[in-house]
Amino acid sequence: MVFIRDLKREFFEFISKQQRRLLVFVHLDVDSLCAWKIFQHLLQCEHIIYTCLPVLYKYDLENGHIQHINSGIKTIIFINCGSTLDLYDFLSLDSINNNNNDDENNLTLFVLDSLRPIEHRNIYDSKQIRLLILPNKIDIEKKRVPQYEELFHEIYDDDENDDDDENEDNDDDNQSDDENSTNMRIESIETRNKRLKRQWLKRRDKALANYYKYRTHSYSSALIMFELAYLLSKDTNEQLWYAIIGVTEQLLHGRIDRDFYMEQLNILQSHVLRLNHNQNSIINSNDDNNNTSIINSKLSMDCINIKFDEDINFHLLRHWSLYDSIYYTHDMIISFKLWSSRGLSQLKEFLADLGIPKREYEQYYRDMNIKYKLNIKKQILNKRLQDKYHYTTNTIILPTFLLTSGFTLKLSPQDIVYSVMSTLQTSSSTTTTTTSTSIMIDLTQCFSLALSCLNYNQLEQYINGIELEKIYTKKKHYLIETLLQSDKNLTFNNTIPFILLKFDQNMFNSSIINDNIKSYEFFTHPYQTYLFARHALNILISYTSSSTNIIKRKKSKYLKNLPLILIAPYSLTNKEHELIEIVVGVPSFNNIMMNSFSTLFETADRRCGNVAKFVFFDHSVLLLQEQHRQKFIDALMFVLAK
Repeated sequence: MVFIRDLKREFFEFISKQQRRLLVFVHLDVDSLCAWKIFQHLLQCEHIIYTCLPVLYKYDLENGHIQHINSGIKTIIFINCGSTLDLYDFLSLDSINNNNNDDENNLTLFVLDSLRPIEHRNIYDSKQIRLLILPNKIDIEKKRVPQYEELFHEIYDDDENDDDDENEDNDDDNQSDDENSTNMRIESIETRNKRLKRQWLKRRDKALANYYKYRTHSYSSALIMFELAYLLSKDTNEQLWYAIIGVTEQLLHGRIDRDFYMEQLNILQSHVLRLNHNQNSIINSNDDNNNTSIINSKLSMDCINIKFDEDINFHLLRHWSLYDSIYYTHDMIISFKLWSSRGLSQLKEFLADLGIPKREYEQYYRDMNIKYKLNIKKQILNKRLQDKYHYTTNTIILPTFLLTSGFTLKLSPQDIVYSVMSTLQTSSSTTTTTTSTSIMIDLTQCFSLALSCLNYNQLEQYINGIELEKIYTKKKHYLIETLLQSDKNLTFNNTIPFILLKFDQNMFNSSIINDNIKSYEFFTHPYQTYLFARHALNILISYTSSSTNIIKRKKSKYLKNLPLILIAPYSLTNKEHELIEIVVGVPSFNNIMMNSFSTLFETADRRCGNVAKFVFFDHSVLLLQEQHRQKFIDALMFVLAK
């Protein structure tokens, strides 16, 4: 296996000694951007030349590789992309190596990706592919992968036809009995070998099916990059902050559960204490050396400071009013059932129980009276209120870290994640009707804008991203409300083994959500689309369980065991304005972290004639022409019914 055990020596020192330009592919998501910011800092410290290309689709990877393969690049680094592909075949490394007789000049690929499972051929490619994970987690990672003997065999995995191995018939009628008996023995040996081969192939297919069954996510790529910076003694608070944002994004987008989030948070906590203990100390005002006191005060005020906090997890709380923040928070929508008038009344009653006047909770949170802000957390954690309004501490409080600089700046990683993703989603919408050649240019601009949101020294783009997030949040809220009020876009009954949620362009014609964004410009990023589908599933189950309709209430237990399929407009092709739809699979509520739709979609696609387009690196999200929708759904129903 090709897991890197020493990130410093086997990875960074390796690329430093090459003294060649690096080619870095960065996937367009928050964790990838944070990992790139840390890695960029390390490259600049060592004056290493690099070319960075953002990618969202598989063909972005292919096009970028073709454009730069003849520029003398010998090392390619993949950040949150490529691990699910057979890179040796996808990038045609065989043809490249044939042009280089010297093995030392062969291309070396380093893959840093949190998506699991990793393509098994990448794991066992000992020549050119290297996988970056936390060194102390390598043994755990190895246990997930089938053994080499289960997947590869020098004879049985040969693709040659069995007929080629058979001996030709002997036409000579005057063969002796000894010759006939010899032929019978040869034939029996061949039959035995065929039987053994079939058995081995069956065991291999079973091992691969178990290995690829579920798609999960491992440790944040930004966290691994920060560990590298720590090993190189080039870690700073700024790099640590990027790692915190990367881990937070995994939780907010449903890629990891809360327990795994806390595990990564504990790793970061030791670094936070190490890098911030001096800044949190109080400067002695009676210090004899006044110059030292002034320098320390200036350092403490100008430099960023990171500290642990159990933050109130209301959506964009620092940039919205308290009422709006609670109203658009997913967990609070479910707890208070805010789709109903009774739920809205309960929300106002809840704010009254907190002792906050209406004029206070309707203005921006940052402008609220300090005496109300100081008591909010204590009041929310009151056991009596939790029992009365049916929420738990985990739905309200999120252990995290906050960044402060100077007297006024205080940033939370949640807000930055929302700002960056809204920027990516908005910028990506301009690429959905273009050709693949121009997408690379648009993605570069999108990439630059998103990186600007991470810059805590220049908050203009960050604030713009927050405003975009407010727009998208209101649109998502409107779509879910429309979904609950009308059943025409929703299908779930005993005849199909999943909940089918379909959106058409007419749902986007309302002036409430228009804002010059068409239907095929809303579901543009696979992560955001998956998150919307997951939220829709949770709210749908809560809505049916609390319904006054007895029939709907009985269906709620049934719905908890059903996965959800979301089909929504994605883009228009240049050919006769044909609609392309995005299809997302979400596991059932009872098994929300066990996503098996990658293999299910692939099987259904083979059954209906390969009509789907698996352009994303995660195959639980795909693109489909509108005319093939019903064919694909029928095939998926057949696969799930097995």
